Amino acid sequence: MKLDEMPRVRLADLPTELEETPRLAAEIGIERLFVKRDDNTGLALGGNKARKLEFLMADAQSKGAQVVVTCGGAQSNHARQTAAAARKLGMECIIFFTDPMPEDFNGNLLLDALLDAEMRFIPNATYDELLKAMAVEEANLVLKDRTPYVIPVGGSTGVGALGYVAGVREIAEQLRERGAENPDMVMAVGSSGTLAGLILGRSLFLPEARLIGISVSRDSFQARQRAVKIASDAAKLLGVEADFKDDPAVVHDQYVGPGYAIPTQEGKDAILLCARTEGLILDPVYTGKAMAGLIDLARKGEIGRGRPVVFWHTGGSPALFACAELFREEACRLSRNG
Repeated sequence: MKLDEMPRVRLADLPTELEETPRLAAEIGIERLFVKRDDNTGLALGGNKARKLEFLMADAQSKGAQVVVTCGGAQSNHARQTAAAARKLGMECIIFFTDPMPEDFNGNLLLDALLDAEMRFIPNATYDELLKAMAVEEANLVLKDRTPYVIPVGGSTGVGALGYVAGVREIAEQLRERGAENPDMVMAVGSSGTLAGLILGRSLFLPEARLIGISVSRDSFQARQRAVKIASDAAKLLGVEADFKDDPAVVHDQYVGPGYAIPTQEGKDAILLCARTEGLILDPVYTGKAMAGLIDLARKGEIGRGRPVVFWHTGGSPALFACAELFREEACRLSRNG
């Protein structure tokens, strides 16, 4: 199909493992639970953005880009992996952050520094302000005879979403091998690009699957509308006629808590449960909140009834090291001298 004809550069270790987690499943009361280990894609400690960047960076190369410009929050996994992809392909990377410059560079920010990304901090910037700042930078680079390539937050474009169209094709085969067709698939939803790719990919390769997004930032209506728009853009690239306005994918926004990148008690509990039942490491920004949603929906009987459940682990573990204080109580309780 046309997906295989799209420009693509190999950046991720694929296919990622589909890991069954029986102890966690028993704890939350569902029969079969799988984790799609996209935290193990390999690029700069892994994560879901590697799949998107395979298509985005190929597009950048085709346009002769020398500098990649992108944006995100201070602990953006997308920014980290974009900086790594740029270095791997001989490009520079400029990142605009919607946060003040920190006193300490830790977690993803430390990795951004190691990758020699140029970091610009715009405290409390709105997304529109970030887009404007990137547009100004793009114009300045052109004036300097540099060729920039701008990637919006999360790599969430029609081109980027192709990574998860391919991801659904990959997991469809893995599920068939395990006798686990027609799953409930749960994932964190931020900038909506991963969900968009899954919506299109599901329609092509796994039509009986159900998609359940757990928002970590915006309200469910906005998240879903954005995903539908991106999925439609991706479909056009593949020459697929599709209208996703009535797509049954749902997004829950009741697990966001006080706001994006602000940890919740439920997310912390989910991180601890996964670590202590399966040795599975989640993060407080994305996957911890998404797993908290999965656990709550499973215990309410809203997912997993007669269907296997798949959790797309989108990565983010470096952010744990920026949130060490969140787990101080557990660390102190388990520590002793001698």
